[in-house]
Amino acid sequence: MKTINYLINKCPIAALFMIFIAFYACNDEEQPQNLKAEVTDFSPVMGGRNTLLTLNGSNFGTDINNVKVTINGKEALVKTVTNEVITAEVQKGTSSGIVRVILGERPNAQILIYDMNFTYVSNQVVSTYLGGESSGEADGDFSVATLSKPRYLVWGKNNALYIVEDGASSVDDMACIRVAKDNRLTTLLKASESTLVQRMRAIDFSLDENTMYIANDNNASGTMGFGTMTKNGDKYENLTSLWDQGGITAVKVHPETGAVFIGYHSGSWIYQYDGTNFIPKFQLPDAAGAAASKGNINTIAFDKPGTTAYIVSRKNHVIYKASYDMATGEFSDVKLLAGSFGVTGYADGTGTSAQFNEPSQGDVDEEGNFYVADRGNHCIRVITPDGEVSTYAGQNKAGMVDGIASLAEFNNPEGCQFGPDGALYVADYSNHAIRKVEEAQVQP
Repeated sequence: MKTINYLINKCPIAALFMIFIAFYACNDEEQPQNLKAEVTDFSPVMGGRNTLLTLNGSNFGTDINNVKVTINGKEALVKTVTNEVITAEVQKGTSSGIVRVILGERPNAQILIYDMNFTYVSNQVVSTYLGGESSGEADGDFSVATLSKPRYLVWGKNNALYIVEDGASSVDDMACIRVAKDNRLTTLLKASESTLVQRMRAIDFSLDENTMYIANDNNASGTMGFGTMTKNGDKYENLTSLWDQGGITAVKVHPETGAVFIGYHSGSWIYQYDGTNFIPKFQLPDAAGAAASKGNINTIAFDKPGTTAYIVSRKNHVIYKASYDMATGEFSDVKLLAGSFGVTGYADGTGTSAQFNEPSQGDVDEEGNFYVADRGNHCIRVITPDGEVSTYAGQNKAGMVDGIASLAEFNNPEGCQFGPDGALYVADYSNHAIRKVEEAQVQP
């Protein structure tokens, strides 16, 4: 210190030079992340939710804000960082796959990939919430109530589960909307009692839940393509047709703005209903980037912030992703996220290497992952925002088995919706049941 003070008094330029050299050397030691980083191994290689991973390597740096760890695209919670070791906690919704360490911000980040994969062991449990293998139309307590071909689910703010059932207008094969609440099932709307609807495809609610919007594919029967019911007390009534267009297969109310969007089969169009007009917004692309001729759009879903939309084309066996600007109400960057356009199959993987077989309704979790009922593969798939696909529940074979998700069986599941309790509810079409998937902590 005496030397520095002497130089400052006698030779300020030399003093500044010495301070600069000392600062540079210290700074260089504290930021090894500027050097090329490497990974060696991690442990354990198998585990479940809350498993603490130890990831070894070199030149990670010491800034925890500069480090991300992902497992099959799902971000783990980084707990500690040293130059040679990172610890990170496995999170809910993780699946087996590639382990990455990401240093810095994209597009200039260093992305390091371990030679081995992490195997996620989960005790996600599938149970039967309502109904069973026998088809029926009986209302009443859950213990005696029966369902017939449930295909679409929506939770209301009053903790009521609204169920769209497939069918026709005959009493023994009745298309209808039903409500499960407080351990009791009741029928809200029967196709046999209306000339407007028969093949109801989807429903959703205005933000105040005073209006129910209904998509009805009138290519079957019934004159309504899109319409509403209004709330009266604890019921919805006054079914009104707003559009007699055929091929309406989806409806979704934006969770923040309340804008109403509609999926139209021919031309794979997304429309917006503004209260008076039906405004074409965009068409979904095919594999070559041209407009897909037909889509059978089964889902329009938004993430929690409302800025990303996921759209399911059941006919073309693919999942799309688009950006949504809440200020302008416009969509952009519409792209195929996962699946091989027009090709059926069953394959986990990334982007177009993954395969589906008639994906149907889907929903988004808190982290932006998209879950979809993969009807023809009899299972539930999960897609990360980057397009990595894995199997969440089911075995790619038809059956009716509760238990550990990887061993459970579904039969043509079509509906998929998160409940207020955080569990994933599934409309198990050919089992005439509503199934429930919950995840609990597991250790290897």
